[in-house]
Amino acid sequence: MALIERISAQRFSTSKWSGGSTTELFIWPKDASYAERRFNIRISTATVDVESSTFTRLEGVTRCITPLGAGFTLTIGDGEPEFIPHGAVKRFNGAENVACAGRGRDLNLMLKGAEGELVMLKTGEAHRIERCEFVFAYSVEGGKLSFGDAYIHAGAGEFFRLTSDKEETVNPSGETAIFCCKAGK
Repeated sequence: MALIERISAQRFSTSKWSGGSTTELFIWPKDASYAERRFNIRISTATVDVESSTFTRLEGVTRCITPLGAGFTLTIGDGEPEFIPHGAVKRFNGAENVACAGRGRDLNLMLKGAEGELVMLKTGEAHRIERCEFVFAYSVEGGKLSFGDAYIHAGAGEFFRLTSDKEETVNPSGETAIFCCKAGK
């Protein structure tokens, strides 16, 4: 049986970083601490409030990021600047130096000793969920969110945990980010 649980914004914590603020939507394990860099999985939103910023370096962390606004340009390590448009997902090594040009909001997935993916679904697209320990959805636009035989009306910016005892398909009526993760051992 598929279930969709709305996660209250009252459970989120917001903190500052050098270029703006970050709101933690989920962190694992239960006793994890981002400040102490003790986590396997972290999902967050962030604002980039300055035109030029440097991301926090995170040794041993794989990061996935997607802009929620017009996009921004990232320069990762010694690489060339790369424009990341709205809804595109960029995966990179968190230990790299990352310079960001442009303001906006984004979604983040951080993995340390864990596996996972961040997938952005446009209106009408569907995604099959297979063998994930943790599945979450972030509604960018709002609309109906269906997961297997369960559905819920989502407001823009709402966050949900999706659970099922079998493989299911996520099908949102508005743009939605899907996080599918397996915790480390």
